Amino acid sequence: MGPTENNQINRILFHYDLSPDNLTSQGSLIKVETNSGTFALKQKALSEHQIRSLQTVYALARRLVIDAVCPLPSKYGDLVIWGENLSFYLMPWFHETVDDSDLPERYRHLFIKAGQLHRQTLEKEAECGALYQSMVRVLNSRQMVWENFLYSAEHQVYPSPFEQVVMKSASIYLTNMQRAKDFFSQEKDADGKNKKMRRALCHGRLSPLHLLIEKERSCLTNFENSEDGFFVVETASLFEQASAVLSAGKTDWRSFFTSYSSACPMFDEEKEFLLHFLLFPSAHAELLGRYIQSESKSEQWFVRRWTNLCRVHQNMFTSIKQVMNEEQKKKEELLAKEAEENKKESDDT
Repeated sequence: MGPTENNQINRILFHYDLSPDNLTSQGSLIKVETNSGTFALKQKALSEHQIRSLQTVYALARRLVIDAVCPLPSKYGDLVIWGENLSFYLMPWFHETVDDSDLPERYRHLFIKAGQLHRQTLEKEAECGALYQSMVRVLNSRQMVWENFLYSAEHQVYPSPFEQVVMKSASIYLTNMQRAKDFFSQEKDADGKNKKMRRALCHGRLSPLHLLIEKERSCLTNFENSEDGFFVVETASLFEQASAVLSAGKTDWRSFFTSYSSACPMFDEEKEFLLHFLLFPSAHAELLGRYIQSESKSEQWFVRRWTNLCRVHQNMFTSIKQVMNEEQKKKEELLAKEAEENKKESDDT
């Protein structure tokens, strides 16, 4: 770090009565070592909306409603310090014990923390018709990518190896997309009422990199984009994200789902939303789009990537569906047992 940048950092740290012994730049973070401890100073261009989001999360964390790494207040009570072009905020430094490359372990913690965040900030149910309409628009967009790809492939004299492998699985994905479209096109429940789902505080950018892990303690961080919303969308997006980066054979999807649902049990409508959301994965459509745009990757790379995406997605969806079926069976057995006991008591009287 140059003298000019050091001077700017020192001016920021003055707001916290901190005198640094050592400053180390680590991307958007600056590790600040002082006699009072070690801190992380984050520098980022923040909007007023993002600053308000940080203030909301800070208030929740102070009341122990959620477990999050939040900005520390300055000696003047400010959470964010304005610089010339960037904003700054100070956080405790975590000595992380899980490497960034250990994605299975980081996702294990992430699903637990996401469930805890949603459960601890749950709100009442709200009508979700607009959300369902937006899902149909997303579906239509991804369906168009598929149709463009298949139209091009079917009119090739000799389809490429990648085109051939996609065409073999196309009918399954197109059928699943239609199932999802039928589901999201129904905005009313069986009683003819507008469908509702619960809302909660959503992180906004859940990622293994927005999680700090020190031994068995883990905390979410980077709440600049957090906002109130239908939390099941964030949950579904997290599963979709994980399926695009984790390997096929080493991922315990049952454990991920049960960890999340134990922390934040879902209602039936939320479970149905999750399952149907996962029927039209974004990673598959994005890969087709990249191929159409003639990205400079080898044919073998596209075939391997497609094969892995399909295998992981199938494992994930099947595992989640199995857990839901098992839970439903237990629920039905319990209800049947209660009904039988009530009938027996009625007969005895």
